[in-house]
Amino acid sequence: MVRIRSMLCRSILAAALLLIPQPALSEPKQPTEEESADVTFAKSFLGKTYDDELDVEGWVNLGGGLVAPPIFVQHYQREEDGTYLVLTSREATKASGDAPASYVVTDALIVPQPQKDVAFTIACVQGEDATLKFMGEAKGKEDREWWSDVRRAWEISLETGQIASVKTKGIRCTNPGW
Repeated sequence: MVRIRSMLCRSILAAALLLIPQPALSEPKQPTEEESADVTFAKSFLGKTYDDELDVEGWVNLGGGLVAPPIFVQHYQREEDGTYLVLTSREATKASGDAPASYVVTDALIVPQPQKDVAFTIACVQGEDATLKFMGEAKGKEDREWWSDVRRAWEISLETGQIASVKTKGIRCTNPGW
């Protein structure tokens, strides 16, 4: 009886300790001043209308393209530290005659430069669907076209252009150097 009571007390104590908030787990890491400034900068593009291409001062345009009508993606890299900026846009008016197409920015994502052996790419897929609506940080062998060791991933909504973090299971990304 004493042994059972002792085991019960230990179990209750262990359960109670699990319920006590752990500072590292319960409080998210506060962004640095630079991270906050980058997020504010990225979000400043939301709703911006542009024709043809959008130049971002201090950032190299790495390209992009159609995800699925009418959603487009464009990504940039900051020269000074390798941070990535991804903008999704919705086509507002189609090109006609001598007038270029116009677009409205629907979402923005800032991605710090990944670790040395990891690359960021906007050309990722999931499963058998060949729609390039995923982005990710991935790594793999340089002689492979697709990398399946994906560390973080994001999905672009084909309806709204919104970017959301997703689980990496089943996602593979093109080798940016391919």
